[in-house]
Amino acid sequence: MTPEAACAGAEPFQDILDGYFTLRESLRQMMARHGFQWAWLTLRHAPIMQIDGLPPEAPVPLHMRDGYAGFIDGMMLTAISRDASDLLLHGSGAWRWLDRPDATGLPQDIRLGEPAYLTGFGLSARPIAPLRRISAAEVLGEARDVMRDSAAFRPFTA
Repeated sequence: MTPEAACAGAEPFQDILDGYFTLRESLRQMMARHGFQWAWLTLRHAPIMQIDGLPPEAPVPLHMRDGYAGFIDGMMLTAISRDASDLLLHGSGAWRWLDRPDATGLPQDIRLGEPAYLTGFGLSARPIAPLRRISAAEVLGEARDVMRDSAAFRPFTA
């Protein structure tokens, strides 16, 4: 079976996630924008920041005195939209903290420090809005690149 046949019905796409929101919120907005109920995603080289005590809906402060920064080196996620305001995320990835090398966890409310590029496949039960189309082979190539570092992957759920 060819990769394209294995992904029949799923739309390959690329997008850029907004920075400064939580990863979950950025993905919820992306899913709503495209009309997806389900998506499988790859994310690489995404700057992240953790600001202790900052509620998910709060704007990002102009300083990082109360937090620390890092990178998602590679991540694969499955996103399921439960409704317009709720999203379930499961996946695994490799990340590192620049200011706290001893920190290993990735909080559920992790924020993107800058916009981040992603590729994936999305499914919807209704017509899908026009996408930033790419081929399935491009998405699968990106997934292969992310999987090169999969020995260091840890689980992530939000």
